[in-house]
Amino acid sequence: MTAAPRDRSRRRELTAVLGAAVGGGLLLLVAEPVVGLVALAGVGAAAMLQPRPRAVLAVVVLLVAAAALWLGVDHADPLLLVGAAFLGLAAATAAVRSRRWPPPRRGGRSHPTEESSARDTWDALDRGEDPTA
Repeated sequence: MTAAPRDRSRRRELTAVLGAAVGGGLLLLVAEPVVGLVALAGVGAAAMLQPRPRAVLAVVVLLVAAAALWLGVDHADPLLLVGAAFLGLAAATAAVRSRRWPPPRRGGRSHPTEESSARDTWDALDRGEDPTA
């Protein structure tokens, strides 16, 4: 019974990190559109990946955030600094903790394996059904 609260806690953490990353990406999009688009694309891709590749992509997004932070300091742009800080904190958290987060959910029906579909065909024939209909 302890697994369910742990899963909910990890899902909440994942949601909070994604929210902070998207918020930082949107601020970057306003301040520096190209950097913001790269950041949001990385966050979107990371949300769809399995835990290990998600951690690797989080490090890449962290490097983008560091570059945006450097750009914000260079141009003295507070919007760029705040967006880069949000994105950087979210990416650092994701890089460290994302392996513990649940994998993304897959929508739709799962495709049967060849073995199970062949077995289903034989079972239908045994029942007197036409599996091709």
